[in-house]
Amino acid sequence: MDDQTDSPDDFHAICLRATAHAHGWATRYVQGVYSRFQPYPSRWLRVEIGGRSYLFASGMLLIEGADPWRGLGLHINEGATLLTRDKQRAKEFLEAQGFGTPAGRVFRRTDLSAALDAFPSFATPVCVKPNQGAKGELVFPGIGDRVRYERAIRRVAARHQKILVEESVSGQLIRFFYVRPKVVAIKLSRPASIVGDGSAGIARLIDAKNELRRRRAVPGHSDIQVDDDLRDFLAMTGRSLDDVPAPSERVFLRGTSNGATGADSIDCRSDLHPSYSDVIAAACNAVPGLNLTAADVMIRDPSLPAQRGNYWILELNRNPGITPYHFPWRGEAQDVAGAILNFLEQGAATASAPPATSCEE
Repeated sequence: MDDQTDSPDDFHAICLRATAHAHGWATRYVQGVYSRFQPYPSRWLRVEIGGRSYLFASGMLLIEGADPWRGLGLHINEGATLLTRDKQRAKEFLEAQGFGTPAGRVFRRTDLSAALDAFPSFATPVCVKPNQGAKGELVFPGIGDRVRYERAIRRVAARHQKILVEESVSGQLIRFFYVRPKVVAIKLSRPASIVGDGSAGIARLIDAKNELRRRRAVPGHSDIQVDDDLRDFLAMTGRSLDDVPAPSERVFLRGTSNGATGADSIDCRSDLHPSYSDVIAAACNAVPGLNLTAADVMIRDPSLPAQRGNYWILELNRNPGITPYHFPWRGEAQDVAGAILNFLEQGAATASAPPATSCEE
């Protein structure tokens, strides 16, 4: 018999299950392997809706039984796979459609010397990351010197075949959750940070922030881990763990904005110019086969209208998590699970495999 208890580490599925039950749609947990080539989940929430069955786990949504090659089902964004898996390719596509993206170049780890020697050709600062990475891992923004650049290149190359070097744009990272054909939720992804009190050092303030996180127990918000990357980011900004920030001074501890590294998810809709929802929806609608994504967008000044030079689309996430919208660190909850289920109920979810290619890794 299937275990029908929720997985405590998959709040995404918990959110979807609770919303499905509230609408009277049947669910149960099932076991299965989507792909033996990637560490995908093996335990899935099965939802029966609109005459079809869907499988969901950790942000990944499958149409059950629609894939003749795999036993579980076809990915909801299967037709957009070649773009969503390749960050540079997706940016080039969006740029050609008239949307703003940061300029970048891709290097293969088999030609590591080309990547290392290319540093003088870039206008700094730059961001180094995997071209096919996920969950904000091995992303190094704001690099302005060669030593850090080469270190980042080597770290990415140790685990990935393709390395992306792009201009490091600044502003606020806003994540737009898109369910075809519109944006259904918006949040600010604020990097791990602390606020000074004029007496405590950064290390003590991190401990206090982590204690607050444990007391509040907001799903999707992990403790801030003090590791070499955090220390290096502080050093890059001229600070150390012993520094004492001024009262009310916010000190950022990382350049990335992932919940697993201590970022805060904040409802920012009231501070964002309304034109961005239409622009990001248009960008997502332009991608064939893209039904559901979270677009990460760096915005220099969110109060100004959407226009090139004030925003850059960084990437389109193939398996976007929903927990931070339902459980924000600050602000109102946004019903992303409801928007997904409504989309499925309408029968709008169609997926087809992308054209075959011999070049995909």
